[in-house]
Amino acid sequence: MDRRQFNSLCSALLAGAATAHANASSLRTPYPSSQLIYQDDKPVTLESLQTGKAYVFGYPYRTTPCFLMRLGRSSPARGSWPGGVDSDQSVVAFSAICSHKMSHPARPISHIAYRPETVTFHDSKGMAHSRDGLISCCSERSVYDPASGGEVLSGPAPAPLAAIELQVDSEGRLSAVGSFGADQYERFLEKFGFRLAMEYGVTDVRTRSAEQVVAIPADEFSVQQVLC
Repeated sequence: MDRRQFNSLCSALLAGAATAHANASSLRTPYPSSQLIYQDDKPVTLESLQTGKAYVFGYPYRTTPCFLMRLGRSSPARGSWPGGVDSDQSVVAFSAICSHKMSHPARPISHIAYRPETVTFHDSKGMAHSRDGLISCCSERSVYDPASGGEVLSGPAPAPLAAIELQVDSEGRLSAVGSFGADQYERFLEKFGFRLAMEYGVTDVRTRSAEQVVAIPADEFSVQQVLC
């Protein structure tokens, strides 16, 4: 390979990398930063999160629920998503709004949940699988993998869960700062706006999350969790 060919190859590779980076960046939506805190006002830190325990918090709007979990495995970068945080990339957050019929955790009941225990599901070819650490929506039996960018493993869901970008400060405190993937928020707010306004006690369901948002244990957030 002569110098001209080498330079052409390098230029092509750099152009490809730049295009890929631009495409990935276009899937990221930045939102105002919201620090995550517990119900007792203590900050949510990497050290405080227990493996297998899920929390629900509202982001990027007060009325759009998200899951926060420390997984039992690493969740490396995938596509536009930068991966989980902490040294083992096991701490992740995803929108808790199913991309099919927008099932979500509500105060009275939730049909979607993070399942640290083993869940059995069928893939698109009808093959049965059993895995733990998944997000399962029992409304229409969609299953997502939070360790793989929220990808759909089973069911009618047309798109992965939107991933929430987490930021960690020097003391290990967590904040939500953006969202990756298909934006389901506007469709969700239009569909459930009237009920959300009553449930959250707000006049505008598009009110942004505050500078601090409370992360509530998922089994406390909803009075009833439907598991399948």
